[in-house]
Amino acid sequence: MKESIIIDGYNLLNSRAFMLPEHLDFEGQREHLIRILKSYSAKTGSRITIVFDNSQKPANASRPSKNLQLIYGAPGQEADDVIKNLLRSEKHPAAMTIVSSDRAIRFSAKDHGISCLTSEEFCRILYSKTASTRKQRSALTDAPPSSKKYGANISDKEVKFWKDLFEQDPADE
Repeated sequence: MKESIIIDGYNLLNSRAFMLPEHLDFEGQREHLIRILKSYSAKTGSRITIVFDNSQKPANASRPSKNLQLIYGAPGQEADDVIKNLLRSEKHPAAMTIVSSDRAIRFSAKDHGISCLTSEEFCRILYSKTASTRKQRSALTDAPPSSKKYGANISDKEVKFWKDLFEQDPADE
């Protein structure tokens, strides 16, 4: 049975660990997320459902693929509610993973016997599967390797230290 992954779309998109090109507007950021998850799904064979809250399906939205489903909550409907409904109706919880850093979703998933990953944990897996080098990761985001998602007052030496630390693959140790 294929692994099934339900992703809290905006939770993942707004994760510190998710790499975004700086030049994208809101719609572009969502499309970027969808493209990366389509690629991940194609490489792993996982079935992925991305849930976006408070959204009407954009007119120019990406089309789902064989292993990728997009769910846009009705106006005023939170992704959390949609995800909890999906959890309740799951017939094979052992083959499912929820990706969200939202505690209520994580508790609900565990109550149903469904495994959970935070958005940050999933990003580590996502980038290790879709790109193995810093150069390839930069190509995924169309941004130079030195781009910063958040402006911080830290030195280039500190940035290099943290990048090197978090880019180590635990399987290599």
